Amino acid sequence: MRPTGIETFAFIFSAGALQWLHGTTTDDDGREIGNFTLFGDLLARMALADGTSKGFHRPLMLSVGQAQYSEEQLSTHWNMGRKHIRRLLDGLERLELIDTCRSRVASVMTFPCLLQWMAKDGSVVSNPFIHKQRERIEPF
Repeated sequence: MRPTGIETFAFIFSAGALQWLHGTTTDDDGREIGNFTLFGDLLARMALADGTSKGFHRPLMLSVGQAQYSEEQLSTHWNMGRKHIRRLLDGLERLELIDTCRSRVASVMTFPCLLQWMAKDGSVVSNPFIHKQRERIEPF
């Protein structure tokens, strides 16, 4: 559940984000889905090169590190109602796992917790959408 062409990722997660990623979410049929799986599915939608997104009625030009999404498509893919999807995405924003920008035309997300990734060819790409100010991390 990651973009093709990616070898490794480097993230910075808050304690709350790690706790959420370790948990599960229940779909509309009562099945539990690992939250890390849901996050990985969102991450797999991320553009690895500047260009037009595919598979949408109104595709957008995306920059590296952005992902176009549809609450309706996520609802179908994850077997959850749209209100459930909206609450889930809002929670991911509060945990700083994603940032979203929704409009009538399209919705785009970025991953502020993603520091960088290494492509299979060995090139390292820094995330242009990382938050500069994160919660303070205390040394051990």
